[in-house]
Amino acid sequence: MTDQRWTDTAVTRRSGNRGEDRRLAILDAAVAAIEEQGPNALTGQIADRAGLNRTHFYRHFASKEELDLAIARRAHEELTERIRAALAIDGTPLDIIRAPVAEHVGWANEHPNLYRFLLGRNYRRGNDDPSVGGSAFASEISAAATRYIPRFGADRVAADRLVVALLGLIDASVRWWLTHRGSTEEELVETLVVESWLLIDHRLRALGIAIDPREPLPPP
Repeated sequence: MTDQRWTDTAVTRRSGNRGEDRRLAILDAAVAAIEEQGPNALTGQIADRAGLNRTHFYRHFASKEELDLAIARRAHEELTERIRAALAIDGTPLDIIRAPVAEHVGWANEHPNLYRFLLGRNYRRGNDDPSVGGSAFASEISAAATRYIPRFGADRVAADRLVVALLGLIDASVRWWLTHRGSTEEELVETLVVESWLLIDHRLRALGIAIDPREPLPPP
């Protein structure tokens, strides 16, 4: 009969919690470093903020790439949550587009370096998941369109093409605006609302659907 080695599960739990707490502290430090130093903040800068040397840093994240993925996921989830909440409204198509666009632009304006970081890391969480580095707005507005107009997503290829077009429009425009600031935040939002509607309207007309963008939509 072999001896059973007794394990103090409370100690094991505390050790696991400490490891998770340290990972979160490193993640917080990484976000702060990116916000301050830019999207190419160095591992040493992040480790210094977290109060660690590089040897201890790699006990919690196997590589810089693993840390980058965790940062991108956190940023993507935060941005997506804000956009999704903004879509829970009634109104005209322009109203429904404007709310998430305003959240998207507002978040990017609040976190310009983190936004640049997010766009530069085109990670995926799985074959069926949206691109972590891509525009949260594009996938959420497409899902909203399908809720209001079920036929919108019937042709998956066409719907995906629209998402790609919206992704390119929103992300490229916001990235350019963050650098050049040729207009106010409100002006950028209104421009993107009109341009997004043109793309969506083109898709709707291909389905034989004509909608006045200034008339309220029926609840989904």
